[in-house]
Amino acid sequence: MGEGVIIRQQVTIGNKGSGKNAEQCPIIGDNVDIGAGAKIIGGVVIGENSKIGANAVVTKSFPPNSILVGVPAKNISKVSD
Repeated sequence: MGEGVIIRQQVTIGNKGSGKNAEQCPIIGDNVDIGAGAKIIGGVVIGENSKIGANAVVTKSFPPNSILVGVPAKNISKVSD
């Protein structure tokens, strides 16, 4: 868990339970904002300065500055050159 992370109510952060890769837990970068009811499951990496929307279900890794919404979560941020 990085510095400056905001975790709102009813958020779940954890592994996938028993079986293969069960011990892998999420790595959350600095300044990530996690919305109410979001779920972050498994050995995923959430890049710094990302935002996770309310009730999003994150089961794969995302780069820094992502905006994650939906079930399963998708990155809706705009990449500017």
